[in-house]
Order: sequence, then C-alpha cells, then structure tokens
Amino acid sequence: MALAVTYLTNDLVVVAAYENGYTCVWRRGTSTSDWTSAYASKAHNQPVLSLDIAKAHGLYFTSAADALIASHPLIAEGAATEPIKQAQTKHSGQQALTVRSDGKILATAGWDGRVRVYSAKTLRELAVLKWHKEGCYALAFADLNPAVVENETNASHVSDTRLFNPTVNEKRSVQAQTTHWLAAGAKDGKVSLWDIY
Repeated sequence: MALAVTYLTNDLVVVAAYENGYTCVWRRGTSTSDWTSAYASKAHNQPVLSLDIAKAHGLYFTSAADALIASHPLIAEGAATEPIKQAQTKHSGQQALTVRSDGKILATAGWDGRVRVYSAKTLRELAVLKWHKEGCYALAFADLNPAVVENETNASHVSDTRLFNPTVNEKRSVQAQTTHWLAAGAKDGKVSLWDIY
C-alpha cells in the first residue's frame, strides 16, 4: 500500500493505493468531519508499489509490480473511474516513483536496477539511468532553493559585471542549488546521484 497527503484549497486530500491494484482519493472539507470518496480506479492488475502527487497539475501517478505507470486526477470530473493516461513500460516492478518539484518529469526505480525518467505529460520514457547492479528501491528528487533560483534569474539580466561577479565557489554553489538532482538507492547498498535536465 502507498499513501500521500496534501491540501487542495481548503480540503485535506488523502491518496491511497492498495495491493489489489486499486487507487482512490479521499477528501475532507473544513466545514465537515466526513470523508468523501472523490475518485477510485483499478489501473493496475498487480499491487501498487508507489505513488506521488503533482499538486500544481492536479494529478498523481502510480507504479506497480506490473509494467504500467498511470496518471490519475486529484479532482475527478463527474464519476471518473479511469486514469487520465496509462503507459505500458515493459519493465515490471517499478518499486519507487517520484515527481520532480516542477511537475514536468517523474522517475521510477525498478527491480531491474534501472532508474527510468518519464515525461509527466505524455508518460513517454526520456532516459534510462544504468549504474546499479541490483534492484533499485528508493528514489528522491532534490527540492530547488527558490531564493537561489530567483537570484540566478535576476543576475542573468544584469549587464554590468561589476554588480555581479561571482567567484568560482559561488558559481558552483548556485549550480548545485539550481540542479534537479535525483538520488537512487538500491539493494546493492549504494546510492547514486544524477543531474536530471
């Protein structure tokens, strides 16, 4: 089973996924103590192993012991019971799934020791990261430091080099804090760190 919790406007939202392949969204408004089912779907025919929310896009993604990745709505239209999109990856056992902070890409860690990167919009495979010798079970994207990203953007518009002339160490620090790092952990006892787009 996999769980995630978030707020949408003033509603508390719990996303749950089960061993039977079902996934559902439960909502609880601030004016009531009752939970209501907002969405339910059986997108997988094997146990769901992982899920993650792309809140800015109103979606969540699931991966399972089968070879499917599915995109689901956080706010279902009407009585929706089908995923928005499904992708047959041909790689069963995608143990962990994580969405990057900007919601543009997601990554999965697989039993085959590979980390795969997908477009969140199309679920098309963008990259396969091969390094681990055994199954990958953990995955995480680094959150970008918004203050550093903002300063870097503003500094790129400055034409007078006297106003902003960073040292090599400052440039490295800014680069490290504005990179979409992806860390993967595997059964081989090693953690790999990847610079993703």
